[in-house]
Formats: sequence, C-alpha cells, structure tokens
Amino acid sequence: MAPSLDSDSTVLSIRSDFREGRFLRQSKSDLYANDIRRGSENDFRVPDFQHPYPKARLNPLAAQCHDISNDWIVSFGIDKELAPSMWQSLMAARFSENIGFVYHDIELKDFLWLCKWVTCFFVFDCKLDDGEWAHRIDWSSDVILDMNLILLWNDPDNERLLEGLKSILDTLKENEASRKRAQLHTIHGDLVHARNKTKSLLDVNLGAIMSGFRELWLEYIEDLPVECMSREAEAFQQYITGCLSEQVDRIKGTKLSVSDYIRIRRQAGGVWPLVVFSDRMIEHKRSKSPISHLPDSLFYGEDMQNMLAACTDIVHWHNDIFGFQKELLNNDHKNTLVFVVFHEYNCQSYTQAGELAVELLPDRIAEMELAYERLRSAAAPEFYPAIDLYMENCRNWISGTHQFHIISPRYNLSNSSISDTGNSKR
Repeated sequence: MAPSLDSDSTVLSIRSDFREGRFLRQSKSDLYANDIRRGSENDFRVPDFQHPYPKARLNPLAAQCHDISNDWIVSFGIDKELAPSMWQSLMAARFSENIGFVYHDIELKDFLWLCKWVTCFFVFDCKLDDGEWAHRIDWSSDVILDMNLILLWNDPDNERLLEGLKSILDTLKENEASRKRAQLHTIHGDLVHARNKTKSLLDVNLGAIMSGFRELWLEYIEDLPVECMSREAEAFQQYITGCLSEQVDRIKGTKLSVSDYIRIRRQAGGVWPLVVFSDRMIEHKRSKSPISHLPDSLFYGEDMQNMLAACTDIVHWHNDIFGFQKELLNNDHKNTLVFVVFHEYNCQSYTQAGELAVELLPDRIAEMELAYERLRSAAAPEFYPAIDLYMENCRNWISGTHQFHIISPRYNLSNSSISDTGNSKR
C-alpha cells in the first residue's frame, strides 16, 4: 500500500512491506506453491510493472551525440581500458539513448556532457565489476583518489569533501596492499599546490578515465555558482565512496541485508550526480527565463534530499530487477536487489524475489511525489521553477530508464518478454 499524503512516514524509510514481514509470510504461504516451487531457483521471469508517467520519447540529440561521445572516449584512450569485446558490447548498448529517453528540454552541450560521462562511468563500472580491478583495491585506489583530487582542486578546504576523503583513506588503510598504494599517492602534496595555486589541475598526471573526467569536471564548473559546484562534487564523491564499499564487500564476501544493500546501491549506482546535474541546466536557462538556483537551505533540507533519494532508489531498483536476466547470464547477479531479497526473505525462486522487489517501486514513487509536494509547499514561489525542473528530471529518469531497458540489447529484454508499459507478455 502506498503512503497517504498525510502519512507521518518519511521518504527515507523502506516501506512497510519489508518491515511488516508481509513478504516473508507470503513466501511461506501456499500462494506460490504450485507455480514457483516446481521451477528452478535460477528461473527468472520479468515482473509486471507500470509507472504512472507518460511513455518516454527519444530525444533526437541521442543519435547526434552517440558518435561524438564515443570519439571523445577514444581520444582519451578510455576504450583501451576494456577488452575489445567488452568495449564493443558497451558501444552496442548506446548509452546516449539512455540519456535521450530522460532529458528533453536541454541544450546540446549539456546533453553531450551527459552522454560522455555516462559512457565513461560504464567503462569505470565494468572495470570494477568484471575487469582486472574487481578484486584488487590497490589497483582501483589510484582512480578513487584521483577523482577526489579533481573534486577538491577548486575547493580544497571544503569540509564535507575532506571528511569524505578521510573516510575513503580509512577504508583503504584497512587493506595492506591498498594502504601502501595510498601512501604512495600524491594527493596530499597536490592539494597543497591547489591551496597555494602553485600548480594547475591540468598539470597533474592522470590515467585515461580520470583525464576524461577532469575535462568534464572543468567544463561543468566553469559557469556555476560555488554552492552548485560543491553539491555535484559531493554527489560524485558519494558515488566513488559507494563503489569502494561495493568492492570491499565483494572481496570480503559480505552478505548484505536489504537495508544495507539499498544504502550502498544509492551511492554507487551513479544516478544521484546525474539528477544534481539539473543545477547546470538551471544555470543555462537563467539567461532566457526567470529561474533561480535552489539555496542550500532548500537543497540540503529533508524534503529535497528525500526526493532525490527516492528517485535514485527507484531507478537503481528498477535496473536491478529488469537487468537481472543480464546479470544472471553473466553470473554477476549477486550484487542486485533481487538476489538480496531472494536470500533475506527465503524466496523460492528469483522470479518470486523480483515480484516482491517490484512491489516497492510504486510505494517509492509515491514517497517521491510526497516529498516534492512538501518541498514545494515550504518554498518561496521564486524557487518553484527550479524545484519543478528537478522533479521533471526525477520523473523522466523513471520513465526513461524503463523505456531504455525495453529497447536496449544490453538487458536482453525483447518485446516478447516485456511491453512498453512494463507488463510482461506471458
């Protein structure tokens, strides 16, 4: 049951279906006895799901930016970070279409920026999950610290970022190999140069992936207010922190609870900084229409943070559910919500776990909409356009992700298994 608008529950709560134990009771009932128990644990049927938003349409900029962003990736040698077969697989996925189903009222340069970052992000994600870094924190630590250096360069005394860096360094110190590697990194000396302005960020020697990210970051911050720069820097740092947590848990073989998994997934999924990108869209609209940036008091307020968290969760959970076939085929399904639900709630098949997990999506959507209403009602009218733009992007991430999963060969979901409304075709 979705929360009523006068509910006292907060958006950050994981809805009562899990907390009340209804799923656990259901899995032990006769509801699935004749269907699920006859099947194999490894069987997975895409569950029914229909979001409440209009069907996403593809922005024509997607086709225009696909080759441009790929050429940009190749110019930095980022493609060489993956095996040729994996790189070809990523190119076939056409991530520009993922962005194209989400962003519509957007300038070309902003759309292209997003295409470049998403492709770069997936290369990095593949290296962490499937490549040579998967079980070597000492190898990935350089990239993790390099990203922190880039984010801190123009704001080296940012207390939030420095606290986040300390947490990352503490994690790296727990592993002997990564501790030695971190000690060799030049981040502390480079931050001295950043504070004293005795060195340019462009003078710092970086690998292919972070060289590309550096260019994107310098472009991102060139015309933004300081507070907007800080928000996106914190979002990217949370992302890299989540990636590190995932890597540590994978190496240790940690069995996560649903709540722990959701917390880490929210960080490591990469959607939060893409939603916060709305600030750049707002800045570029300011010359054409009356729109003001959100002040920190609203952005870091409970309602705004709950709205962003809910959107991020929905997109990540949806990806876990509707991408589960792909992960199962690649034997990489253990780091998904479906797998965690399967074990924590004693499900009798992955199909049942997917059906239980998908029930969270409508509730989380309702929580996101509730947070938006509360945020708007508490804000001054001058901030309505910015709040509405953020919410439009949140809704579009949900409908756009769903449509991308339908058409993308990456997720092995043909029209024979899922319709454009999300309903399985039996």
